[in-house]
Amino acid sequence: MVQSINRRAALVALAHAGLLCMRPTFASSPAPRVVFLNPGEATERGTGQHWQLVSRFMRVAAKIFGMQLEVLYAERDHLLMVRQAKEVAERIDAPDYVVIVNEKMVADHMLKALARSPAKVLLIHNDLTPGQRREIGNEREGIRNWIGTVTANAAQAGERLMQYLYQRVSPRGAQVIGITGDPNTPVSLERAQGVETFLSRVPDAHACQLVFGDWSYADSAQKARVLLARYPEANVIWAANDAMALGALSAVEERHAHVLVGGMGALPEALLSVANGGLAAMVAGDYFMGAWAMVLLYDYHHGRDFAASGDVRLKLDFLRVVHREIAAQYYDTVFTHGESLNFALYSKYLHPDSGPYDFALQRILNAIPALS
Repeated sequence: MVQSINRRAALVALAHAGLLCMRPTFASSPAPRVVFLNPGEATERGTGQHWQLVSRFMRVAAKIFGMQLEVLYAERDHLLMVRQAKEVAERIDAPDYVVIVNEKMVADHMLKALARSPAKVLLIHNDLTPGQRREIGNEREGIRNWIGTVTANAAQAGERLMQYLYQRVSPRGAQVIGITGDPNTPVSLERAQGVETFLSRVPDAHACQLVFGDWSYADSAQKARVLLARYPEANVIWAANDAMALGALSAVEERHAHVLVGGMGALPEALLSVANGGLAAMVAGDYFMGAWAMVLLYDYHHGRDFAASGDVRLKLDFLRVVHREIAAQYYDTVFTHGESLNFALYSKYLHPDSGPYDFALQRILNAIPALS
């Protein structure tokens, strides 16, 4: 007990001194073991680096908290995702925690497979659909080791992006083309819902058309060419990820059209485009979701259940708009010096308080002017 108290005091001291982000903490004995079943690709193949970055920042958080992290990539193969869940569930030496994603709507199958494991399961990024929840229930019910779900408020992010783009074209009004991901991914629909919510409140803004895509550059570029020809009055395009935003921008540049293009994700290539005056803005922060998961699991492992500070099902409002004025500085902080981001600031075990978790990006990006 004395050793545990001393270790916590040391961690708190490091966190307050700003040193926790620069070196690993003392290893716990044994260190909590986390397996992340990453639905994406281990190397980028045209849909962006999002999932590799989620793993990267999870590793930064794991190092800070003295946790072991194993990442298994499913290469966007939903059948492999389920096989990986079954393999982890059958391990004799089970991990303490498994982090999964409801990509391609297979998380219910993964949860059923992992119910046989003593590992606790946390679902991130894409929540279950209402139909899936009707089938398997909710957290800590039928599948008792499913301890929680944490997602970003994607609808709020869509509203923020559209508000920024609208302000850029005002007072001309906005004629908007939207390109989102596949229609079966909850986060794809939520981003579109947020854009539509903003447009419904503004009398001089109109949605020309929303189309679904496969999250890729090439598909978005082709769809944008068709839509720009169909709607020559359009002056705004928004896209649901970086690859699609850059694809749409290429179509705009081909036509020499006066159309603002913004998107969601804020991966390095897109941020450089924003800084150079190509893309108008990107919504940033989704790739920190894995790091937030590590914060919650670290606290849970040390007896600070995140459910006591909100719910077992958390929807976090932390996504923010990055525009040209701050894009270069944001890029430098997150991608050049990302190994120094101090995720310990968000831990309620290290910084006890009675309020909800506050994952505001500004807390780790304090050198950057306030984000929109």
